[in-house]
Amino acid sequence: MSSPSAPAQRRVCVVLPTYNNRATVGGVVREVLAAVPAGVGVLVVDDGSTDGAEEVLGQFPEIQVVIHEQNQGKGAALATGLGRAAELGFSHAITMDADGQHSASDLAKFLAAVEERPDALVVGVRDLVGAGARRRSRLLRAHSNFWVWFHTGQWVHDTQSGFRAYPLAPILALRLKTRRYDFEVEAVVKALWSGVPLVEVPVEVRYGTGSPSHFRPVRDFALVCHLNGFLFWQRVLLPASVRRVYHLKSFHEGPWLRRGLEVARGAVFQETVTAAGFALCMGTGVFFGILPIWGFQMAAAVVVAHRLRLSKPLVLAASNVSFPVLIPLILWLSLLVGHFVFTGSLALNLSFHGLTRARAWSYAGQYLVGAVILAAAAGLAATAVSYLLARVVLLVRGRRRA
Repeated sequence: MSSPSAPAQRRVCVVLPTYNNRATVGGVVREVLAAVPAGVGVLVVDDGSTDGAEEVLGQFPEIQVVIHEQNQGKGAALATGLGRAAELGFSHAITMDADGQHSASDLAKFLAAVEERPDALVVGVRDLVGAGARRRSRLLRAHSNFWVWFHTGQWVHDTQSGFRAYPLAPILALRLKTRRYDFEVEAVVKALWSGVPLVEVPVEVRYGTGSPSHFRPVRDFALVCHLNGFLFWQRVLLPASVRRVYHLKSFHEGPWLRRGLEVARGAVFQETVTAAGFALCMGTGVFFGILPIWGFQMAAAVVVAHRLRLSKPLVLAASNVSFPVLIPLILWLSLLVGHFVFTGSLALNLSFHGLTRARAWSYAGQYLVGAVILAAAAGLAATAVSYLLARVVLLVRGRRRA
């Protein structure tokens, strides 16, 4: 294997994950060796192949091969390859599939992109229409592209492309959990969340190369959907400042108290910026937490927070004012306020003895009106108290900095 002590712009390694690609992996390795300049290493991760691919790879003494005894999935092979490349002293790893779909001639584009933007994740964009890809493949990519855009706010044209250049330091700092075809989607989303820029380059794609794809539409699509479910809730519940550090390995290595304080600090001070913003979040949450729309309180709070560009985690936290211990008190106060609005009397000893249907409907109407009024009043009170507290905290922080 080539020495990793090449110039900085050449500290690049090509990583080829392979599983039962005996028919194509040898040709891919030859193309790569012919296409890359001196100083660029080639690393193959054999993910438990059972078709004799190891014999083919043994014909290339200039490459390094890492073998998984059992098949663990493409994501696991990529994680192994990226980690091994970093151990060898490389700063970047270009990953490409070993089934012959990618053209080694495109490696020059990635090398140029790495030299120009060494901090960026470089993604190869395939022309699936021009290559005659199946409609199913195009639909799956469109589905994946949409969700990555939803999670990150950035449109990536080929989120399922395996032809990429990873800057190893920031990528290996991420806490990536997936081990199959969902790995590449997770890597893109969490890299963008952590502030890694993304660059795209057009690449060729070739079908009918003689090596079958190991992508299983039902199973792997289900895995991607499962991943998107988790990413969706993290996108909704975690502020951007928290998401930026939450998926770093270093964040989870510290004590839980420090992690909790960091999350709270990010949610309160970095997301709201002003005392008024923090107070509006708390007041909105309390309002929806008491509003008589049981079962939909948190959902409504999230929608309104999104529309008003408020911190959704803070609004959701405040909406939990209706926790089990307080529910009886909220119900009683709502009925008390509603009864006062309807009758003009403050009846502290409302009786339910001998309750008739007509009386029950009357109480229900009183409760609904009272709950809305109580929600508004409590929301305003929470806004005022939160504003005063936030002003005090910000004042103390300002004096400490001075």
